[in-house]
Amino acid sequence: MSGNTTKNDELLSALATFATGVSAELSPTAQHAAKAALVDALAVSLGALPHPPAQLSRKYALHSQVQKGATVWGTGETVTAETATLVNGVPLRGYDYNDFYFGKAAGHPSDIIPGLIALAEWRGYTGEQVLTALAIGYDVCISLFDTFDIDSNGWDYPMLVTIAGTCAFARLMGLTQPQTREAIAIAVVSNYVSDESESHELNKRGDLTMWKRFNGSDAIRQAVYACLLAEVGVEGVVRPFEGRSGLLAKIKTPEADIQKLFDRLDPTRPLARVAEVRFKRWPVGSRGQSAIQSALSLAGKVADMQAVKSVTVYTDEMVYDHLVRRRTDPWHPFSRETADHSLPYIVTAALLEGQIKLESFDVERVVDPARQAFLNDKVKVEIDPVLCTGAAGGFVTRVEVTGADGTVHKGDAKPHPGHPLQPLVDADFEEKFFENVNPIFGADHSRKVLEVVWNFEKLQTVEPLVALLVHPQPASLAPAPKA
Repeated sequence: MSGNTTKNDELLSALATFATGVSAELSPTAQHAAKAALVDALAVSLGALPHPPAQLSRKYALHSQVQKGATVWGTGETVTAETATLVNGVPLRGYDYNDFYFGKAAGHPSDIIPGLIALAEWRGYTGEQVLTALAIGYDVCISLFDTFDIDSNGWDYPMLVTIAGTCAFARLMGLTQPQTREAIAIAVVSNYVSDESESHELNKRGDLTMWKRFNGSDAIRQAVYACLLAEVGVEGVVRPFEGRSGLLAKIKTPEADIQKLFDRLDPTRPLARVAEVRFKRWPVGSRGQSAIQSALSLAGKVADMQAVKSVTVYTDEMVYDHLVRRRTDPWHPFSRETADHSLPYIVTAALLEGQIKLESFDVERVVDPARQAFLNDKVKVEIDPVLCTGAAGGFVTRVEVTGADGTVHKGDAKPHPGHPLQPLVDADFEEKFFENVNPIFGADHSRKVLEVVWNFEKLQTVEPLVALLVHPQPASLAPAPKA
């Protein structure tokens, strides 16, 4: 018998066609949203350069130094683009502070950004090319999140982000449609990511698994790898989505949802979904943002917060499940990550400090006896059915404080800043940027970075930005020697 009877993988074809064929022209709204995503990602990444996993990743990078490649943010070594993608992506996830999107799956589209900058530096692409590739990656990522319920099937979000990253990198590198097909095929079958990173189990230090800080950037590193392999002619599997053991066989998805995905991947539609991503104003997970907002809205309304009689936190079922029910003992946190994943502690810190910053979760503050006493004696959490609007409603939480005189003070109950119902404006992005970057780089240096990013589309290469991502004193990012 002769002839090729292999069936085509229609979803693979649609993704490759979209990545290579969609117009590079961004509307002013989409271009600005892409730059805002860059500002936010760099705010989080640069602010987390001293974070322990980030330090370890930079130590790993020393194995991959080259003459011409991409820069390690903070310390300035030149390494392969794949290594830079991994290493620069770790601080992005250091404090669970980067952008996110909720559909049938939830995750972080900005994971692709370190890979885009690494490839652009290595290959000499323009700022405008990077913004187009970023918009493609976000379009694909958000569309995949809207389609696939990976959580119910035991998978984690990086398996979808790696597909989006591959589409973005293929476009940036100028891969042909056949090459892009192979790159996506390689990436899909090589990156079925278990959701064990979201098991909420603590290690001996009381932290969530360190791999949670790596798994997104590791998947994006694999997307770079897949594109480089496809560029030189390496081929992937024939049907990574629709084959016998393909993604669609592993994640049962209604046909109507698959058809919507095909509609979203129409290359004649303008790139626009980058404007749909959500942001976090404070360094806790998405489900804690509205609670912080509500607590902070009580500032100045209570004469002596330490002396209040009680605090009641009314919240959404999904917030309660994620930040109370699943936690080992949310009323007795003892580390940064037991605290920033505890709704009672998050509210306590916001009320007592009148703000939430990275330092709010320093161990010394977490275990402070007075704070622990307030948390245990005065704070309770209840599910309020009226507030159960989920991600679409902004994970709304309301904080009520009963003062020493018996007066009940009710905090705001609104979607969090960064939600589509309360979007961040440029001043908000800049405030978050300076809040995170100034303590590491200083105010003057931070302003220079921000100026370059807001004018990113004018860059002929990304080198002016990358040069500013290296700390003037790299040794300051290393841990202090033990006495």
